[in-house]
Amino acid sequence: MKTLISATLAAAAALASSPAWAQSASVASRADCALRIESGASNWIIQGYDPFATNVPIATFDVVFNNEGGAACVFAPAFVVDQEPFGLAREGSAGRVTYTLLDQFSNSNATPVSGRTIARATQRPVVVQPRSQQLVRFQFAANEDGLVADGLYSQRVMLVAEQQGRGDLLASRSFVLGVNVLPSAVLGLSGQYRRNGGQALVDLGELSEGVAKVPLQMTVASTRAYRLEFASKNNGLLKMANADWSVPYQLMIGESTLSLASTANYNSAGTDPTRDALPMRFVIGSVAGKRAGLYSDLITVSIAPR
Repeated sequence: MKTLISATLAAAAALASSPAWAQSASVASRADCALRIESGASNWIIQGYDPFATNVPIATFDVVFNNEGGAACVFAPAFVVDQEPFGLAREGSAGRVTYTLLDQFSNSNATPVSGRTIARATQRPVVVQPRSQQLVRFQFAANEDGLVADGLYSQRVMLVAEQQGRGDLLASRSFVLGVNVLPSAVLGLSGQYRRNGGQALVDLGELSEGVAKVPLQMTVASTRAYRLEFASKNNGLLKMANADWSVPYQLMIGESTLSLASTANYNSAGTDPTRDALPMRFVIGSVAGKRAGLYSDLITVSIAPR
């Protein structure tokens, strides 16, 4: 973000773990139906999610049910959460993020909200003929409103195939569901300024010593504590173009006063994700004996999570 500031001395001017009951990935409850669950990924992780970008935390994953027996396997897939509350957990955080699992084969909700997928009589069963296989696709989507801090949000679930009508366990397989949230931050400006191309143009009006009466706020959203970096083109001086006249100034961010003689930093407090609105003010130095005219500087502001 770049902010052009300018002012005049005379008239106003532009300023610029796996569940205990799970035995193996291949369990047959009948000798004539030998079902195995296969998947290319044991971890169903949505990678590289940026909460401040336009992407959404949603992905699809495929499972192949392979019947190596001599009779058809007829079952309803279900997800089971074992010995923990429903929801994606992030290490070091107390809350959980809800998610949904959609069985696209039967177009039914497979989310284990109450600890396991709710069986529905109208659900289309999966039928795998002897010595054949059936692909079933699941859509996994997380509630983006809960993904406020960076890191891995995850939960281990068990996918089970239960024989239709009897409930016998034919096969099971463990998966880790998750969303990997990137460290990310965005920066904005609100208040009395206007846009000039890609720059924010701030008008300080007629210069006088002290704090310029221009209402501005630096707005920040970050997945963790952050650092702001301010670089002045003129090293903390409002300069008149094509002349040697200048007026010194400092920048106030929140309650911190920053010298722009070199690159200045502002660090937020704590380590938690945050949304801040920081007052931004310009402290003008002595203008005594200065020539009238337009004085300006260019400030480049950058932000990074820390």
